[in-house]
Amino acid sequence: CSHSGCSMLRLPWAMGSEWVTPLASSLSTIQLTNATQKRGRRRTTCAPVGTPPVWEKRKGERIDDENRALLARVYEAERREGEVRMKTSGQKQFEAKNDSLGDGQRRVGLLVRKIGMMPQWTNDGTRMLCTLLEVPSNHVVSVTSPDEWYRRSMVGKRKAFNRDGPLWKVTVGAGEDDPWKFTSSYRAQFARAGTGVKKRLGSFLVSEDAIPQVGIPLDARHFSVGQFVTATGKSIDWGFQGGMHRWGMRGQPQRRTTKSHRRIGSVGSVSDARIWPGKRMPGHMGWEWVTLSGIQVVRMNIDQQVIYVKGNVPGDAGEWLLLKDCLQEGKRAKEVAVPTWTPSLETIVEEEEGEKLENKIKVDKQVFIDNLFKFTSPSILFTNDDLKKQAGRDKTKAKIAKVKK
Repeated sequence: CSHSGCSMLRLPWAMGSEWVTPLASSLSTIQLTNATQKRGRRRTTCAPVGTPPVWEKRKGERIDDENRALLARVYEAERREGEVRMKTSGQKQFEAKNDSLGDGQRRVGLLVRKIGMMPQWTNDGTRMLCTLLEVPSNHVVSVTSPDEWYRRSMVGKRKAFNRDGPLWKVTVGAGEDDPWKFTSSYRAQFARAGTGVKKRLGSFLVSEDAIPQVGIPLDARHFSVGQFVTATGKSIDWGFQGGMHRWGMRGQPQRRTTKSHRRIGSVGSVSDARIWPGKRMPGHMGWEWVTLSGIQVVRMNIDQQVIYVKGNVPGDAGEWLLLKDCLQEGKRAKEVAVPTWTPSLETIVEEEEGEKLENKIKVDKQVFIDNLFKFTSPSILFTNDDLKKQAGRDKTKAKIAKVKK
């Protein structure tokens, strides 16, 4: 500017600039901080800002068999290089042991997929509705220290240092899939860990004394039968629903009503002329984070990696959930594998001589709680006390007076 009293500001990256004003030099020393994550806590339909794309736009339908085999060899070389890197990285080796969870101790969890629900029965015949959860090839992908997590993430600023002390962020991947479906930036984290490419990722808060190694597999025996767990997942997505379905409202009277049978009615206040925040109105129903705590593990199929839990869990069949230890008082695990289960903790049970049959049907290895009925046991056991019992009168029918002849 040629006017008097005007200070000219020329940007240092402008063409032909050889000088900067004092204001520009002071601005150059200011460190700008960018928020890498900005998202709500309730319901989001998109990934956080800065998250690299996961799925490859080109699906690979036009790749011939020869190039597909070449890509398979490249992906296998990436995985092996990651395994060698993890072995030579010198990370701390741990020794698994069975121990009880302390007050401030937290273990890693599992990424499970909901199969459905089916009934089970106890030894006295009580029916128990259970949910089946599959553990599809879980591996530890990365371990982030609380200092690094606090520095890089807005979520880490809330969770890395809390009332339980510093907590590590342990990322677990589940579900194997073809590597060519994903982008190279997404595959890089699995190549560093030396594992296959995973469909899903989930993070857990872990204390320092229970940090697992990167790349180690997680088994369904990470939890023990009879233990109480916590399930976290997205509820069933119902889409846009009205007030009667979403909030359970009664609706308007059926008679003497025109076009307002299922409407919510008055929504305004007396004099404010506005809608109060939190007013229950029609809108998106479901697909929110829901946590159910205190669910008991009643059965476990080790060969198929399926966990049976008592009751229901959030989400529809086929949805993914985070399964972790229950931290309620009185429901903490008495004896679990810390930091996780390894083959060194497996106990070998010798087979009884009476069960050694040549044509024996092969069954999956399963573990039950004590009072759960096993289908290999006899269904009904009669004793002498049952023979002495007399059939009582059917109280559902009225008494009929006997007529003397």
